[in-house]
Amino acid sequence: MLGSASVKIPTHIAVIPDGNRRYARKVGLDFYHAYKRGVEKVRSFLTWALEFKEIKSVTFYALSTENLQRSRLELEVLFRIFEEELRKTLEDPLIHENRVRIRFIGDQSLLPGRVVKFMEELESATKNYSNYHVTFALGYGGRAEIVRCVKRILTGEVKLAEITEDALFHCLDTRELPNPEPDVVLRTGGEKRLSNFLLYQAAYSELIFLDKLWPEVEREDLAYVVEEYSRRQRRFGR
Repeated sequence: MLGSASVKIPTHIAVIPDGNRRYARKVGLDFYHAYKRGVEKVRSFLTWALEFKEIKSVTFYALSTENLQRSRLELEVLFRIFEEELRKTLEDPLIHENRVRIRFIGDQSLLPGRVVKFMEELESATKNYSNYHVTFALGYGGRAEIVRCVKRILTGEVKLAEITEDALFHCLDTRELPNPEPDVVLRTGGEKRLSNFLLYQAAYSELIFLDKLWPEVEREDLAYVVEEYSRRQRRFGR
């Protein structure tokens, strides 16, 4: 069924990869190795998504502004993993052979400089790619993004001929994406909420929730998401 002409496949999937800490407790891992598996699952998910040629964009909620209130020890573990993985991604054949453009959204001033350095290098290394788009929300909150948007307008950084719903997309963090509105927002871990993620962009997204913890997700789960999306009738409020 998958890949047939009758299947409607999303072009942009946004992911809230929830459940890493619960996975650590479940299987008896420390935070470092649990989060490491979670990051490795991001790479696996992207590999599976590339099998569907129609999926052009994937956005991951990697670190929220609320997450930054966690313990210093846990944040240091996370930042260490981000630094390791960003360095690895700079040379990743998956990214370069498929010409995947990588972007980061959020408030980078909230992140350690050593992490931002690799973020900037990765954006620069992939800036000329356009086959696929992967976005990581780091130090990101949907409400804070809307505040940044308003400030960009008030300071003249973004000039809009008129303030309309469509025009506001030009001052959001996702403004450079070819399709900033995700067709699907997928959340793992059994929770059923957006948790301040892409609040403006996800107004008409299809919401799909999995009970599996993020490190437990497999290719069959992405296949389920595609099939479930195909079954839904999108009316956009009409």
